[in-house]
Amino acid sequence: MSQIETVPGELWQTIHPEDRDRYYQQRQQAIACQQAYTVSYRVLAADGNYYWWQEQVIPEASDVPDRQVTCIDRTEVNSTEPESAKTPIKTAQLEAVQQRFQDLVNGLEDTIVWEYDAATARFTFVSQSAAEILGYPVEQWLEQPNFWQNLVHPEDRANVVHFYHQEKRERDCSLEYRCIAADGRVVWLRDRLHFARDREEKSKLRGLMLDITAAKQTEAELRESEARFRTMADGAPVMIWMAGTDSLWEFANQSWLNFTGRSLKQELGEGWTEAVHPQDVSRCVKTYLSAFHSRQEFAQEFRLRRADGKYRWIFEKGSPRFTPDGSFAGYIGCCLDISDRKVSEDALKTRAEELTYLTTVLAQTNATLEKRNQELDQFAYVASHDLKAPLRAIANLSGWIEEDLSDKLTADTRHQMNLLRGRVHRMEALINGLLQYSRVGRMDTPKFEVSVGDLLAEVVDSLSPPETFSIEIAPMPTIVTEKLPLQQVFTNLISNAIKYHPRQDGRVSISVQEYASNYEFVVADDGDGIAPEYHDKVFGIFQTLSPRDTIESTGIGLAIVKKIVEQQGGTIRLKSQPGQGAAFYFTWKK
Repeated sequence: MSQIETVPGELWQTIHPEDRDRYYQQRQQAIACQQAYTVSYRVLAADGNYYWWQEQVIPEASDVPDRQVTCIDRTEVNSTEPESAKTPIKTAQLEAVQQRFQDLVNGLEDTIVWEYDAATARFTFVSQSAAEILGYPVEQWLEQPNFWQNLVHPEDRANVVHFYHQEKRERDCSLEYRCIAADGRVVWLRDRLHFARDREEKSKLRGLMLDITAAKQTEAELRESEARFRTMADGAPVMIWMAGTDSLWEFANQSWLNFTGRSLKQELGEGWTEAVHPQDVSRCVKTYLSAFHSRQEFAQEFRLRRADGKYRWIFEKGSPRFTPDGSFAGYIGCCLDISDRKVSEDALKTRAEELTYLTTVLAQTNATLEKRNQELDQFAYVASHDLKAPLRAIANLSGWIEEDLSDKLTADTRHQMNLLRGRVHRMEALINGLLQYSRVGRMDTPKFEVSVGDLLAEVVDSLSPPETFSIEIAPMPTIVTEKLPLQQVFTNLISNAIKYHPRQDGRVSISVQEYASNYEFVVADDGDGIAPEYHDKVFGIFQTLSPRDTIESTGIGLAIVKKIVEQQGGTIRLKSQPGQGAAFYFTWKK
């Protein structure tokens, strides 16, 4: 029954009036002290007679839900009472009481109720649950002296035996120890002892053995889990901390201690704030406590004093912890030294500002260049128009003069007139070449699928090579590109191969090689070739290898080719030796 302050009215009326005060005082004193007690008193039976009873009460323990009360007939052994009060209790009543007691104690799970005689080292009573918990029959406990002591784990035995055989005890006590079950299992027991003496002053130990093996296993698993966590945390390359439900730190890993150069004791509680930079500590603590009270994650940056006295920038992130049942358990956080990143960020910020400035300057420069290009286009157009008109007039006038004086001109004069018109045509070609060169890359033309084979056929047809001249074209791809620039490149290369070939029966071959990101085209001829020392010179503007009086040339064609190819993101090179022809290789992006 639960602890009570008064005695039920029905029970109070059955107690002999002379025993009531003594019974009440002894009962209340034991209840107040949470101690077991034994009290004898006379009870009025149904036959109208009083019989002596001895009430033994085991106090309420944390592991036992109710007080265990046992009443035993003491009429026959109570020699101090009047003869008139010694009427034997009926056998049926005694058996009923004993049966109820047996049912009560044997019905307890995971708990052994026992009584032990220290003088004989024997158990005088053991509940049936002993056999279920430890696997040995109750008879062995009752019949074999020191049987129980042999069940105690060897490492706990001496302490337990000493504990049980102490002669003087001021209060009830408990002890936890291990026993070896019949199947070899280790069983943890929490034994709560009550020391008493019977009417013959013999020592009696009574108590409850509670099986706490599962709880001990849980404790061991928790300890192992905590040890595992601490090992992992101390080995982590980042700084880790934990705080309890009061917001105070209760753990900091070895990485944190190594960084600050302080002991764990110094960092616990609010000690960790001592290493935070004075300018950051107020903000840092405010952010932490604000997140703590709202049970939210948080992240922040602050400066922390390193063991060498230098302050380093720290990035910290914290998260609330909860138990499996959802109860708040505190916070866990990690910190990372980001000083190097902060330096990089500052450098990037500076570079970004410089880049912004340069972008502004470039934009202004581009605008200026665009204006200059427009002016150059206008100039080129005007120059072309203004220069070509007089040249055409000179060519026309020379022709008219020659017609008017045809009967008076000598052969030398006619030759000089032809040279005059040739110079005029060269100048006109030079002007056209300069216009072409200046416009390379500044004219946007659309991109579309171009059949290179068809484009080459058009170029060859427009050049009208001698019938004895052979031009071989390998299978060509279809590519997406600007048609006009590619057409200009092929036109100049093939035209040069025909123009500068020493024979009328020359041969030009055009082939291609495909690569991952581009095509490489080759225009090769079997002419006189070009010496290696001139390979770079031929791509310069106004550069020619043959006298202009021998072959009319502006020296701009290959310069235009090089500029177009490079404008398209490609390269061009010459492979040639004297007497072995020339091969021009140029790449064109896919």
